[in-house]
Amino acid sequence: MRQMKKHSRERGSAVTQTVLMAAVLIFIIMPVFSAVIEKYILMEKARVITDSVDMTNISAYNALSSAELGKVRIGAERSDILEIYRHILSINLRLNDDLEPQPDSVAEGCVEVLSLEIFSSDFPAHCPEGVPITRPAVHSTIRVPVRPSLYRGIILGMLGREYVDIIVHVDTEIPVNN
Repeated sequence: MRQMKKHSRERGSAVTQTVLMAAVLIFIIMPVFSAVIEKYILMEKARVITDSVDMTNISAYNALSSAELGKVRIGAERSDILEIYRHILSINLRLNDDLEPQPDSVAEGCVEVLSLEIFSSDFPAHCPEGVPITRPAVHSTIRVPVRPSLYRGIILGMLGREYVDIIVHVDTEIPVNN
């Protein structure tokens, strides 16, 4: 009788251990692993977007006329540079002309150009984000919506949102022959 109680206690202990291990796996390890993987995915998307914006900045600068380059600071509202920039950005990020994503784009919603300025002289200057500019440069800030995966998507769904906004600020220095 005594051995039977001991055997029953060991079996109950094994079941409890199994249930606790399953709970730890489901409620702690998997969400932490998921958060790490998702953060890595978002960081990689942000890197791809930053690289595309950097190339767009250089291309937009090279598309300017010499009359525009003679100005100290060119804002997007004073030039057709915004249309040139949007066209080049749409090619680099695989967007339609209205900055809506194509099926193979890293963006998953309408991309928005928040600011665009070109600095060609009168240095030092500061971009709208406060970063010092000491050479000819193009400043741009864009918002790119991306859809999260795994647990973050569930949380955003409960909050009534569909996307995470990645805001990319890039100040691209233009190479100048000295």
